[in-house]
Amino acid sequence: MEKLNYIIRSAKIIDPRSKYHGKISDLLIENGNISLISRKINYNKHYIEVKIKNLHVSPGFLDMHTRIGEPGLEFREDVKSGTSAAKRGGFTGLVYMPSTKPPIQNASEINFIKKKFEKNIIDVFPTGCVTKNMKGLEITEIHDMKNAGSIAFTDDLKSIENTMIMNIALEYTKNLNTTIMVTPFEENLCKNGLLNEGKISATLGLNGIPNIAEEIRINRDIELVEYNKGKLHFSTVSTKKSFDLIKKGKEKGLNISNDIAAYQLILTDDMLLEFNTNVKTFPPIRNKKIKKELIKNIKNGNIDAISSNHTPIENEKKKCSFSNAEFGLLGLESTFGITHSELKKEVKLEKIIELLSINPRKILNIECPKIEEHNKANITLYDPEKKWTFKTSDLRSKSRNTPFENYEFTGKVLGVINNGLIHLEN
Repeated sequence: MEKLNYIIRSAKIIDPRSKYHGKISDLLIENGNISLISRKINYNKHYIEVKIKNLHVSPGFLDMHTRIGEPGLEFREDVKSGTSAAKRGGFTGLVYMPSTKPPIQNASEINFIKKKFEKNIIDVFPTGCVTKNMKGLEITEIHDMKNAGSIAFTDDLKSIENTMIMNIALEYTKNLNTTIMVTPFEENLCKNGLLNEGKISATLGLNGIPNIAEEIRINRDIELVEYNKGKLHFSTVSTKKSFDLIKKGKEKGLNISNDIAAYQLILTDDMLLEFNTNVKTFPPIRNKKIKKELIKNIKNGNIDAISSNHTPIENEKKKCSFSNAEFGLLGLESTFGITHSELKKEVKLEKIIELLSINPRKILNIECPKIEEHNKANITLYDPEKKWTFKTSDLRSKSRNTPFENYEFTGKVLGVINNGLIHLEN
């Protein structure tokens, strides 16, 4: 990476908020800003030229759910490896989950994360825990963390069972203009569950996680938002009824939103018949029928964003018995490939960019970069038609827990530009 001026040649701009949307243009980047967009740029100063066949550019992707191990779990992922994985995946911004060791739950820990990303090509947006030690019993110092720069608040994959605690947390969102993010599930209905409850769990003789565990919790939390007018985001929603409940809540004008993880578009629970622990995720991968619902809810705008749900796990916790393996898989380096491969025949490319870049920032009140002159250059470069094969050996993450070895995807990230820095893939 070098902090120099450069010209991107003959790039197709995909940014539905820009007057240059759909145009093929040169972009001149000076001092980290887009100084000129034109059909042909002549420039008499020193610059780096970026000229790639079928190059497309869009506002930099933002991931809403990234788990990086600092502090305490650096053996899974640290800032250096997480940044490398993010760049390869086309992300210029990461929403940093607080499920570290110890959890991020005060202003000094928010500042620690921000300092780790100083002068980085990747922007970090830290989140703080909703409850102390993510135990669901006592509210954290939400006000102080918000002032320190926490973009939202979440107990990540921990359930907030206490309704009064959840109600108090949502009350904070009104006064502080922030968001509570939850992975929705009723804890008692999920205990000892290992995968989606259905034919596959019955065939394997394993305890299942029923759809209703998610749906009951979504229903409760929507009722709370209607009661207290707070702001809530549901993470990795996975059932038809859940999407229906969210749609009805939105139609009432409630301030709710949701995302799915990219891998939900491609993985199904029948892949667990071989006990592949890399397909063991939470919420669990559902059956084949859910894919039609995901596509339907993307098309009608009910799904607001797509995340990586990046969850690095060390080999020892994946290369073991299925019942002992931890939930989670890597996501940063495969998200765009999966999303574009699965959606390219269903929606326009600009819709995919909205799901990966624009909408995540809208949900979290983050200023969204626009590809226009005099704006900051925060850009993802990619070729939507380039086919490539996912190889574990190419991963930049410290961990290796992915089921996508040898998958062929269509849509390849070529680089990112942000904070006056450029990274190009080889």
